Amino acid sequence: MKRNFIIAFFLILIPCNIIAAEFIYILNDKCIEDLFQNASTFFFNTGISTVKDSRGIILRYFFEDPIVEYYRPNIKKYRLIEDFLVKIENPAIIEVHINNFPSRNFANLKKWEFSTIMSNYIEDIITKPRGNIEQERINSIGYGEFLPAKNTSNNGGKILNRIDIIILCNISGE
Repeated sequence: MKRNFIIAFFLILIPCNIIAAEFIYILNDKCIEDLFQNASTFFFNTGISTVKDSRGIILRYFFEDPIVEYYRPNIKKYRLIEDFLVKIENPAIIEVHINNFPSRNFANLKKWEFSTIMSNYIEDIITKPRGNIEQERINSIGYGEFLPAKNTSNNGGKILNRIDIIILCNISGE
């Protein structure tokens, strides 16, 4: 009880604009709306789509062949993503989803193993060469075939390989 009172008293002493700024980036639904508008404008006509999510927004990029994407990554797209992430303070998660995986060259790897390797590689592309983004802000994970995109008429009913960069607005995911 005494501790809660001290914390509440301390928060009263903090200028409101500092607290409000943190809420805009992390806890407020306004974050999703503002971020979605900014991202939609920034990524217009680039092949990177923006999607609202309960955790924040998703920057989604579909690709055909995981092997080609690994050996010859589309650096232009990753630089665009990096340039956008530099402008904001939100943490992000790189998710790689591989449903179609040719077995050549990586016959001994499962889809989720290769997608994990690929997500770590993308994280390195985005954070290391120019060093504009702190690596602590970015996490990466490979899901392989375990979270496929929903079949829709837009993608011809196919389940596609994709990279999702989730920019978090609500850390708890609620």
